[in-house]
Amino acid sequence: MRVIWYSQADALVSDRVRRVVEAQVARLPRGRLLRLREYEVTGDALVLDRPRPEEGLVVKVVRRRGRLALVAELLERGYSEEYYVAELRP
Repeated sequence: MRVIWYSQADALVSDRVRRVVEAQVARLPRGRLLRLREYEVTGDALVLDRPRPEEGLVVKVVRRRGRLALVAELLERGYSEEYYVAELRP
């Protein structure tokens, strides 16, 4: 799978994290990705190993509007916010 980063990702995800995420996505089993259900309805997601919550960021692979996407969850001072930061394509 190829990661297509959205322009807003520049402010949220560093180049180092992008490289780590892209390497992990390349190793994910395609069958597991295809079984993901709509994230905003079911909450179904694959949480990547890196980056870790203690780094202030968690990245998830989700299905959004029928397409695979990456969600960056920013963790700060007891609360979190999620942003769609990339799309996955074969």
